[in-house]
Amino acid sequence: MVNVETVKNKIAAAAEKSGRRYDDITVVCATKTRDIDTIAGITQYGFHIAGENKVQELLSKYRPLEGVSWHIIGQLQSNKVKYIIDKVDMVQSLDRLSLAAELQKQCAARGRSIDCLVEVNISGIEGRGGVEPRVTAEFIKSLEEFDRISVKGLMTVLPVCQSKESLVPYCVKMKELFDDIRSRFGGISVLSMGMSDDYECAIENGATMVRLGRALFGERNI
Repeated sequence: MVNVETVKNKIAAAAEKSGRRYDDITVVCATKTRDIDTIAGITQYGFHIAGENKVQELLSKYRPLEGVSWHIIGQLQSNKVKYIIDKVDMVQSLDRLSLAAELQKQCAARGRSIDCLVEVNISGIEGRGGVEPRVTAEFIKSLEEFDRISVKGLMTVLPVCQSKESLVPYCVKMKELFDDIRSRFGGISVLSMGMSDDYECAIENGATMVRLGRALFGERNI
C-alpha cells in the first residue's frame, strides 16, 4: 500500500468538515486485481475489510484471513450467490427481490444470515445497478419478509463529475435519502458512498463508509 498516510489524513480532514472524526469512517479496501498476500497485509495499516467486485475473482484468490472481512461491492448475479455465501460477511449491492430471494435461500441452507446494503442509483444513469431513490423505502420494506437478510444501510456509485461542485448535489441527495431511510427503519447505520476519485467529497457530505482501491494501492495490476 503506497498512499496510506495521505489517505488517512484526507479522510480525517473530510470527516472533520462534517463534524466527525477519522474513526467514524469505515474504509473498505477495494482489492480488484490485488493478490492475496497484499490483501492479507491490510490489517497492519488498520484496515479490516476487503471488497471484491466480481465473484470469479473473489473465488480465484479467497482464503480466510485473520482480521479480514470480505464484502461483495460489485453487481451480484443471483446464480453466483451459492459460490460466495459462505465467504462474505456483507453484500453491498442488493437491488432486486430476485437476488434477495436467492440470498435467503442460500443462507437458510447453511443456517446463517447475511448483512446487506441496498444499492441506490442516485445518478439516474440508465443501466447502472441500484434501485431508484423514490422506491428505496418501498424496496427495503419488501425485504422484511426475508428473515436471513439484515439491511444495514445504503450504497451508491457516484457519477463521474468534472468538478466537486457538480458532484456535491448527488452526495447531498444520497445523504438526505439515507437520513430518511434511517428514520423509517431500525438497524440502518451505513452509507457506503465514495471511491478513490471522490471519497473526500463523499465524506464531507455524510458517507460513513468509502471503498478505496487505487487511492491506497496505486494503479491496478492489469
